[in-house]
Amino acid sequence: MNNSYQLIKKIIADRKYRLVKDDGEFLTIKYQMNSIHIYTNSEDEHFVSLVLTDFASVTEENYLHVLATCHKLNAQIKQVKLYTSTDIIIAACEFYYLKEEDLDFQIQQALSALIAAKVNYRNSDR
Repeated sequence: MNNSYQLIKKIIADRKYRLVKDDGEFLTIKYQMNSIHIYTNSEDEHFVSLVLTDFASVTEENYLHVLATCHKLNAQIKQVKLYTSTDIIIAACEFYYLKEEDLDFQIQQALSALIAAKVNYRNSDR
């Protein structure tokens, strides 16, 4: 496990987020009733990814609408990118941090941005 992984585990404990999974490669926490996966990169220790998966379905019928909505939101929300997978939408926030002190702030920003992206996506269907 790299140093970022250990720092993130400490931040999770300090913030009292519920840790759902810790398999040594990624962490899953509950944040505002959502499962957020946190990945670190062993090759670049200061690179972190937070991912929110499966918050909307992709079908043959809605594929073009989903794609257009994701492109529109990707242009508006700079910190998060929305991707389509086989049958789900994934929101990902990736960042680099310089110092340990930056990591907690960046994680809080990323968590907020992921939830905002989910809300914006759902509001776009109205």
